[in-house]
Amino acid sequence: MQQVQIEVAHVLSPEQMTAIRQQAYEATLEGIEKARRDSEIDSDLIFTKIGLRKFLDNCSDSYVEELLAKGLPRGRTLSDRKQVFSKRAVRAWLLESNE
Repeated sequence: MQQVQIEVAHVLSPEQMTAIRQQAYEATLEGIEKARRDSEIDSDLIFTKIGLRKFLDNCSDSYVEELLAKGLPRGRTLSDRKQVFSKRAVRAWLLESNE
């Protein structure tokens, strides 16, 4: 018995290709927006020292404490564990700090 090999090809219409591109674009845009929301990249406020450590490229607790002792700006203290920091103010202080 001789084997028969069949190949099937399908060509998408320009409308189908446009729809696929649009869906890929919308999915990518949605993913980017969700990532920005989840990472709080657009928010200026940091509400914990852990968040501050992450903002400062995952530096150590002791380094954050050293920066705070040197005058790193902080906002209102909400509790012993909760403080508010401004990303803008922290960046400005780090750039202007002579130490």
